[in-house]
Amino acid sequence: MGPWNENEQVDYTSSPSLRGEKRAMIPAVILADIVLVGILILTVILLVTMLTSLFLFVPYVPTPKAVVEFMLERANLSGNQTVYDLGCGDARLLIAAKKRCPSIRAIGYELPLGIWLLAKIKVFLSRKNITVRLGNYLHGDLHDADVIFLYLVPEVMGKLVKKLEKELKPGTRIISHGFELPGRSPKSVERCSLPSWHLFRPKGKVGPRVFVYEW
Repeated sequence: MGPWNENEQVDYTSSPSLRGEKRAMIPAVILADIVLVGILILTVILLVTMLTSLFLFVPYVPTPKAVVEFMLERANLSGNQTVYDLGCGDARLLIAAKKRCPSIRAIGYELPLGIWLLAKIKVFLSRKNITVRLGNYLHGDLHDADVIFLYLVPEVMGKLVKKLEKELKPGTRIISHGFELPGRSPKSVERCSLPSWHLFRPKGKVGPRVFVYEW
C-alpha cells in the first residue's frame, strides 16, 4: 500500500451496501412526493369547495336518513321516470331512490367540487347507475323531469321557480325539504318526525317540513 494522498477522491457509491441503501431510498422519496401532491390537491379542492359554498349560497347539509325515506314515500316513484336531485350533496337520496325503484333514471346536480367528488365516490361504491353532474342546476335542462327533489336555501328558490315555470311539464312532482317555493301552493305540507329535533327547534315541532308540489 502506497502513501496516503489527501487529494485522492474515494468513490463511496461503488460500495455495494451504499448502492443498496440508495436504491432503497428511491421508493420512499417517490411515496413522499405522491403524498405531498395528494395533500396539495385535497387542499385546493377543499378551498374551492368552501369558496363555492360561501359565495354561491350552496352549503352542504346532509339530509337525515329518515327525511330521505319520508320524501321518497311522497314521490310515488315508478317505471322509468326521470328523477332529479338539485343540489344532491353526497347523492344519498338518489342512491336510496334507485334502491327503491331501480328502473328510474336518476340525475343529480352539485356545484362545489369537493361535494361532487364525494357524490361520485358514493355512487361508484353503491354500484347504481346514477349521473352526477358538476355544475349549476339553473343552467341545466329539466324538461324531462318527472320528479324533482330539493333541499335548497331560500335565497335560490325564487330563481328556481322561474326556471321551473318555463320548463316543467304538467304532472311533474317536486318534493322540497325544509323550504317552500315562493308563489306556488303546495299540494301537501307535512312534518317528518325526528327524535333529535327538539334539541334545535321550538317545542311542538316534531321535525322539518316537507312540501309536495305538482305542476
